[in-house]
Amino acid sequence: MVNRLEVAWTLVTVALIAGVAAYSTVLLYHIDTLPAHPDEYVNVVGQQWSWQFCYPANHTCLTANYDPATGGSTGGALWAAPGSTVQINVTSTDVIHSFNIPALGIRLDAIPGRTNSIAFTIPHVPPGTEFLIQCTEFCGTFHGTMRAYLVVT
Repeated sequence: MVNRLEVAWTLVTVALIAGVAAYSTVLLYHIDTLPAHPDEYVNVVGQQWSWQFCYPANHTCLTANYDPATGGSTGGALWAAPGSTVQINVTSTDVIHSFNIPALGIRLDAIPGRTNSIAFTIPHVPPGTEFLIQCTEFCGTFHGTMRAYLVVT
């Protein structure tokens, strides 16, 4: 004989899982949506063992080279104004890399022959604030030196 409590418990569980699935589907759709007009576009290219940042607005490409002795990066950076929305388009020229800004929760794979895009808003912090950018996909011997900075202007 079927116990009414068992039927009710099963229906509540199914309703809960269906609700979470529906909410997750809507949330994932909105997370992957890119804004119609971001404030800045930056094309990021991962290459063994540096990041190249290209700014289409002024036709400039700069390569960031990390120096482990000083903990600093030379040659270029990802520059953005506080409160601005930045869309980055990430790809790679050689192997799979992973573009990661841990402090902002940004992580995007850089895959040869494919461009992945994400948009995010720069936090309101004082100009000159730097956020570490690092590769989090093992890409070879000098993987640990594949670092750059997001510099708030």
